[in-house]
Amino acid sequence: MASEITRRFIECYKDLKSYDKIKSDRQFCINLDYSPQSWQKILKGDRDVTIELIRTSILVFGFNPDYLFSGLGEKFASVCENKDIEIQDQPERRIIHIPVTAKAGYLDQINDPVYTKNLKTYSLPLDYFSSGEFRSFEVEGDSMEPVLMDGEIIICTKVEDAVLWKNNIKSGYVYVIVLNNDIVVKRVFNRLKEENKLQLISDNPNYPDLIIDQEDIFEIWNVKMKISPFAHSKINLRQEMVNNYSDLQKTIKSQSEIIVKLHSVVEKMLQKNRLQ
Repeated sequence: MASEITRRFIECYKDLKSYDKIKSDRQFCINLDYSPQSWQKILKGDRDVTIELIRTSILVFGFNPDYLFSGLGEKFASVCENKDIEIQDQPERRIIHIPVTAKAGYLDQINDPVYTKNLKTYSLPLDYFSSGEFRSFEVEGDSMEPVLMDGEIIICTKVEDAVLWKNNIKSGYVYVIVLNNDIVVKRVFNRLKEENKLQLISDNPNYPDLIIDQEDIFEIWNVKMKISPFAHSKINLRQEMVNNYSDLQKTIKSQSEIIVKLHSVVEKMLQKNRLQ
């Protein structure tokens, strides 16, 4: 059951819509830099609002903290009481990229917003990436072949709320796990409920499984998409296979003819020896 704070928060949200200051849930989430999926859970009463969400709503929409926390006063600060608040379009959502060369720095400064701000960013022309928090990482090594190859880029969405990892981490899915000394890409089996651990499995059978404790995990990112380099072949792959098969047939035919001739020579030699 949702808390009173969450109930008041939703009332403020509904008033925003009635004032025609937001057109949709999506616009509301984009302005607050919040996941639309998580917002839907709040609206359904499955989750309470977070302190961070309350903080951004106060700054962006002028929600009155006195009303949210105690029910006293107006729902909005004075700028909103006159319904004069103007909601600005938010800048395009950008994906923060973590190359292999930046991995060590990311681990050391994971909580430093200045460091994160200085990392390279980019955007993709897909609605899916218009809201939420995203990172992209470079795949290093062959431990996840053939699903993920060395040098590919994987785009991930953050798995929020460590307390909910027990339910939100899906066994058999591929995740980026940020540890205290490494960033790994593995297929995960969730053992948090039973043992407070994750089992990390490589798709390449030459690599052993890893068992890690939850306390050693800083972040978990769910892999959503990959970007692969593309190499043009000089000839069509199918045609190349046909040509190789044709060459193999010619080689086998030539070898067969040699064997037949050799067999004939051997038979003649044997007959000559028997006559002597």
